[in-house]
Amino acid sequence: MASSSPGNKSRARGPKRDSGPQKPTVRRPGKDRALKLALPAVRSVESGHPWVFRDSLRRSLDGVASGTPVPVSDEDGRPVGWGLYEPDGAVAVRMVSAQADFTWGPDVLEERITAALAHREVTLEDSIRGACRLVHAEGDGIPGVAVDQLGEFVLVYKYARCVDAYLEPLIEILNSKLSPAGIYLQDRVKPVTPEERRPGAAHMKGKNAPTDLVIEEDGLKYLVDPSAPVSPGLFLDLREGRRWVQKLAKGRRVLNLFSFTGSLGMRAVQGGADAVVNVDAAARSHTRCRQNLEASGFDGQACKPLTGDVFKHLEKLRQREEQFDLIVVDPPPFSRVKGKVFSALKDWRSLMEAIAGVCAPGADVLAISNASRLPDDEFMSALGGGALAGGRTARLLGECGLPPDFPVPPAFAEGRYLKVKRLGII
Repeated sequence: MASSSPGNKSRARGPKRDSGPQKPTVRRPGKDRALKLALPAVRSVESGHPWVFRDSLRRSLDGVASGTPVPVSDEDGRPVGWGLYEPDGAVAVRMVSAQADFTWGPDVLEERITAALAHREVTLEDSIRGACRLVHAEGDGIPGVAVDQLGEFVLVYKYARCVDAYLEPLIEILNSKLSPAGIYLQDRVKPVTPEERRPGAAHMKGKNAPTDLVIEEDGLKYLVDPSAPVSPGLFLDLREGRRWVQKLAKGRRVLNLFSFTGSLGMRAVQGGADAVVNVDAAARSHTRCRQNLEASGFDGQACKPLTGDVFKHLEKLRQREEQFDLIVVDPPPFSRVKGKVFSALKDWRSLMEAIAGVCAPGADVLAISNASRLPDDEFMSALGGGALAGGRTARLLGECGLPPDFPVPPAFAEGRYLKVKRLGII
């Protein structure tokens, strides 16, 4: 899953070196001190939603440290479960159990990591075992934590402050069960803004990873950097989208917008595309794509690079009357190119209007959104309205989302952030 340019994208919220787990400084609240929730929040939690928002609490807890286990009940005192308390932010409690009697600790953590690894063992193909998600936060019952396998290294993402309370045992369990060459930590608690530059990932254990670590997915090789501040260089959540590109590419001219390190363009090459054009603001992204192509046994020039603003290149292509049969567009949630800001929350319509001008008759557009705050209906309205504004009509032909190593509780709409829409253009 943002950055100062579309060539340096992020699907998440730069890491800071943690000083270690913070121990709660006050007593653990007992059942008589349960947090009481308003009825709508109770219904949400009982449907499996893992978050309790602060405005749903009947009262707050003073002096309780982040990550402290707290009992949760309805307004009448009926137990709803247990969660981890957050004193700040919109999310006040991250649920860890629906049981009235429950103890959160290293044993539960290890049990859930073991179950998460077992799930991957039976659901994932051998072709992606070196590039997959091993633990997916709430989907695996471990709030605020994601763990990725990158070859012989492990990259941990921290999305919530409560993780500090169990980070040390988490790292030790991962080290014991996986025996990785090294472990890195990305701190994604602080939201991303277009102006900030994130520091690199913190090295937590083992040896240092090379900045050109080779990992493999479905026969293609990618050079990644586990210590990189924004993304290692391959978005594991977009695997099904990449496979879709490969299936649709044969004999077609493919335009890959916001191409980053070229993983979608490479899939088009692998699928037999007649031509592939990558557009990205960062020249270094095109360099990485060329290295990835060569590592995978392809001509390093198989994807033609265009560097600069996507809108300007789309207009130049339109003026030259160039048309494409498959347009893949995967913008960051927001980006800044020479002072111009792109926001996925408000600019999809104008982007789709510009894309319509380079679509060949019968073209397919794969539109990808990873902006969790962009509702599906608004996304679809922007795509359809943008196509009409550009003089074309779009039809939804199919859609996909997260792969099976990114499980999400059914009631957790916020967790289903990735949307991949296949549009037929007439």
